[in-house]
Amino acid sequence: MAFLRLLMVAASFCGSVLAITAAEAAAHIIFSYPGTAHPARLTTLAQQCQIGGVIIFGDNVDDNLPAYIAGLQSAYASGGCAVKGPLLILTDQEGGEVKRLPGGPTLSEKQIGQTSNLSAAGNTAGIQAAVALKAYNHNGNLAPVLDVYHEPGDFEDQYERSYSNDSAIVAQCAAAFIEAQQGQGVVATAKHFPGLGAATAAENTDAVPVTITRSLADLRAIDEAPYVAAIQAGVKMIMPSWALYPTLDDEYPSGISNKWVQGELRGRLGFEGVVITDAIEAGGLSGFGTDPERSVLAITAGVDLILAAARNVSQGEGIVGGLVTAVNSGSLSASAFSMSTSRISSLRSAL
Repeated sequence: MAFLRLLMVAASFCGSVLAITAAEAAAHIIFSYPGTAHPARLTTLAQQCQIGGVIIFGDNVDDNLPAYIAGLQSAYASGGCAVKGPLLILTDQEGGEVKRLPGGPTLSEKQIGQTSNLSAAGNTAGIQAAVALKAYNHNGNLAPVLDVYHEPGDFEDQYERSYSNDSAIVAQCAAAFIEAQQGQGVVATAKHFPGLGAATAAENTDAVPVTITRSLADLRAIDEAPYVAAIQAGVKMIMPSWALYPTLDDEYPSGISNKWVQGELRGRLGFEGVVITDAIEAGGLSGFGTDPERSVLAITAGVDLILAAARNVSQGEGIVGGLVTAVNSGSLSASAFSMSTSRISSLRSAL
């Protein structure tokens, strides 16, 4: 009986050690909100260490935004939070048609890929992006896009979001952009791994499930080639796509696939940085449950940050609760979660 009591005490102790709090889970969540009524709720959550960052959209931008972000950072810094370093403040400042903030990059990715000096043009765009982002107190950019478009007018080409249909050109432009922007202290994100270049104009993973039936040999030789260059350039974050690639995993889209995130990206390509999801509420994940359930799948697959982009603070709070429950119930590995938190902490501490 005494031995049984000892086992129960040990189990209770181990459970308390492995249990996580809302603050620990929240370090993995990038929140969002609607419009320019910058919410006090986020400031409160920051004071409680229950936020990992914010993604800003065009409708959030006004003259008060820089001060609001500074206030969030101050609130978080005053909370004695376990994850040190500033909150991640992110947006999509790709260039061309896709820019959330005033300023550069002036050229679209396609225009950069058509210049006579690819490295110089990529460098200029990276510096322009950093200037625009820092003016609004941002420290990260969900760019550049590394997709190698396949046909004129396809999903990425129609908005000039792809540098080229030549992977070598994409790699050269992207590496220059990454080095220049991160040289200014702003995190770059290479997306959408392993590549959305084969998606047709109507295949938008934000809205619908998309299946890309490229062979693994072609994906590795063409679509993944720019990621090799990006990793060599020191890119700090990578975003997987929500497309399904049956050649490697016929069940889970890339961003919730252990085979793609852990096996291909971290294993074969050797990426050691932070992996961030695309918008977790995306239509491309229909059939994979609620936002908290999708987030558990993503973390299980090896992703670190969840992009809660529905412009609703409660969405992020719900995902935090889902991660706490998953870890504390044992359905999500506490040790893997801790390793993921360490990657996030290393990224933020360097800012």
